[in-house]
Amino acid sequence: MWRLAIALIAVVALFAPTPSGGGTAPAELAFTRAGDIWTIGADGTRARPLLRDAYAPAWSPDGSRLAFVSRRSGDEEIYVARADGTGVRRLTRLPAPDLAPAWSSDGRRLAWSRNAEIWTMSASGTGKRRLVGRSKPWHEHYSPAWHGSAIVYSSTRVSAFNTELFRAPAKRLTFTRGSDGVLGDDSMPDFSPDGRRIAFTSNRDQQGEIYFMNADGSRQRRLTRRAGDDWAPDVSPDGKRIAFTQLPGTIWTMNADGTVLRKLTAGTDADWRP
Repeated sequence: MWRLAIALIAVVALFAPTPSGGGTAPAELAFTRAGDIWTIGADGTRARPLLRDAYAPAWSPDGSRLAFVSRRSGDEEIYVARADGTGVRRLTRLPAPDLAPAWSSDGRRLAWSRNAEIWTMSASGTGKRRLVGRSKPWHEHYSPAWHGSAIVYSSTRVSAFNTELFRAPAKRLTFTRGSDGVLGDDSMPDFSPDGRRIAFTSNRDQQGEIYFMNADGSRQRRLTRRAGDDWAPDVSPDGKRIAFTQLPGTIWTMNADGTVLRKLTAGTDADWRP
């Protein structure tokens, strides 16, 4: 009898339907809408609120946790929660702007911008240390991205009116000439999953557009060519797509070569879940 039962279980398992995509979970993104964090499927379905009074979501490398920014304590601070929105824990406690959390590749640490400087800490909130400081009063460093041992960030180190991309501590990657009268800002970097390329925003062509370049700053290529400003690119875990925000607040996706653009939903700060 037990042999028959095992055989029946095997037959059921053989013919049971499997999830789409070879058994993998459907692609999902977190994003900000009206001051709250939501999630949505990459096909534009299953949109649902996840965290109140929260923005700038950043998934951990294993997709089990979500770092974010919130003013629920009165100041802009970094928090972390489980993927379902439970277990919210505050990681920073200083009356200063703590912004733009980014995970290390192993999920053990976070980088973020504090008072326009780049800091790192453990995923539990301990071991805080300043990585990139402000050597001039007008220096501002923000929007870090982390892959392996590399942290890339936006900085006004060159000029108060021109943001460039640097690799920590101070290796310059982009050389876009800009000033208070000439657009040239390069900012909001995000690594491809293999760490070989970086997507970023630049308004060097008179409006915000999405670009791709090698991790050393070479072979820069413009991906979007549309009316309006495109900001904050986020590369999908498989490296095949990029989500980004068209100002004032619409999330789009496209292939990593800039083709097949699709309007996804109203919101900002899109981040693919690994």
